[in-house]
Amino acid sequence: MPSLHHRLVCCVLALPLIAGCSDPDSAECSQCGAPAGQGAIVQPKLVETSGLAASSTLPGVFYAHNDSGNSARFYAVSRTGEDLGIFDVDNAMNEDWEDMDSGPCPAGNCLYIGDIGDNERERLAYTLYRMVEPTVIQPGEQAISAERLVFTYPDGAHNAEVLLVHPITGEVTIVTKVGKGPAQVFALPLPLVTGKTLMARQVGEARPPKGANEFTGGSIHPEGTALLMRTNSSLYYYPMQPEQTAAEALAGEPCALPVADEKNGEAVAWLAGGAEIITLGEGEGAQIHVSSCTRD
Repeated sequence: MPSLHHRLVCCVLALPLIAGCSDPDSAECSQCGAPAGQGAIVQPKLVETSGLAASSTLPGVFYAHNDSGNSARFYAVSRTGEDLGIFDVDNAMNEDWEDMDSGPCPAGNCLYIGDIGDNERERLAYTLYRMVEPTVIQPGEQAISAERLVFTYPDGAHNAEVLLVHPITGEVTIVTKVGKGPAQVFALPLPLVTGKTLMARQVGEARPPKGANEFTGGSIHPEGTALLMRTNSSLYYYPMQPEQTAAEALAGEPCALPVADEKNGEAVAWLAGGAEIITLGEGEGAQIHVSSCTRD
């Protein structure tokens, strides 16, 4: 049985954002309802979805990209699966893109794509691609320019599939993917600058409370009041305060949220406004799932 502290974390700290827990003894939360299918992905080339990010400027639009071995591009998709357009990222390559997010940047609001995968743990450096968030989408292909933010770890190579950008501070957090034991949580130094190799610093550890041990995606609430982490089989909600870092939130106790049964489920994101969660698995015509969340 979870401790009293666990039950209070789930039911009390979550209150500023969303209603409390339905069954604290099983660490399951009722912050968000059961996922519902919204439609299938129409774009035939979006078949290995690894990262998702909701548009903060275009309602009902989200962006998604494929895993390693694919083109350096991402796709604009409606919540019902319609193909809205393709963005080819200039001067970029998809060595192993694993996650994307949106967040503040010097130009206002940007999209971030994390080329952070490393299954063999042999890369010498990793890259974030940062792009000013589109305000207009055209059908078909269009180019988008990106800044390259190169970084390395202080203790060698790591495989990672979680990229988190704090919606207020812009701090970038990366969570490693490990088969057993706790994952390492790293943060990049602010301000993020181009033209040099940044050194990540370890700021914490995290591990799923049950089931699969490997984190495959994550997302911070647009107001910084909650953090989602998923594995292939589970979705976890971490209470968070806007002044907290992602690492501080991940040090707390999560609650389990309902999640759809998705093939190789990796991608998760809060939709703009923070009232809904979207998840997406892999495969041609993958189903988009959305969970509605309620506020007090």
